[in-house]
Amino acid sequence: MRKYRVLLFVALLGMLILPACSQGILEGIGKKTAAPIAEDDIEVVEAAENGTGQDSKDDPEQIDTRNWIRADSAVQFPILMYHSISEGNGLRVPREEFQSQMTWLRENGYYTLSPKEAFLVLTENRMPSDKCVWLTFDDGYTDNYTEAFPILKEYDMKATIFMIGKSIDKGHHLTETQMLEMSRNGISIESHTINHLELNRMTAEQQESEMVQSKELFDRILDQDTTVISYPVGRYNEESLWVSEEAGYKMAVTTEPGGASRDQGMHSLHRVRISPGLSVEGFASLIENASNH
Repeated sequence: MRKYRVLLFVALLGMLILPACSQGILEGIGKKTAAPIAEDDIEVVEAAENGTGQDSKDDPEQIDTRNWIRADSAVQFPILMYHSISEGNGLRVPREEFQSQMTWLRENGYYTLSPKEAFLVLTENRMPSDKCVWLTFDDGYTDNYTEAFPILKEYDMKATIFMIGKSIDKGHHLTETQMLEMSRNGISIESHTINHLELNRMTAEQQESEMVQSKELFDRILDQDTTVISYPVGRYNEESLWVSEEAGYKMAVTTEPGGASRDQGMHSLHRVRISPGLSVEGFASLIENASNH
């Protein structure tokens, strides 16, 4: 009888302890510690695994594709590449020229794509309009907020800014507050890596560190799933293509000239560089030559 009581006590004790232990184990599954952000030198860290739970978040951009048109052939459309909206060198487009270009797009019926819409166009061969364009800005200069943003808001246009992680809140670059405001008003903030270094000069591990840390940074700041990366100064190699995909990006853009199509590879999409001094007629020609619909 005494032996039976002892066994019964042990069984009851196990029933109490086991759930508590199991709960502790379950709470630890899937947790990750964000990698530190390198400020000056490249800090190689172990890349975090994919599957951060982003899919479980509410999707802030519900895309209604019921009225989209289906293309007869593979879609090609222009991804326009801007940098600074100011004056001074070949990467700076004056505000007046930028406004004239946006006016031409609006008057000629062009639909400006978000990253999510661009992905659907490329992968599903469907379009919200027979005239589409994706506006992008590299580096995240302050004048993207002070000069371009008011024009884009006035014309109800979407655009994407590829921001350098370590430049946030630094001189002549966007602040976190500005990025948050823009992201609430049709401007997507995506990755331009942490340190803006040439990826083709780096090991696969270093590239992974730059891409993973950048994605984690913008995911956290903007409470989003960062899905696109722009390779700094257009430098990349074969490793960059698969590393960017492994890091969780659905698309990557280059500085290779021409319209973008899926045939180029979703992680090596071409863009149309917009340089200063371009006439409206020249701008129109670039757009039309980069489109096949």
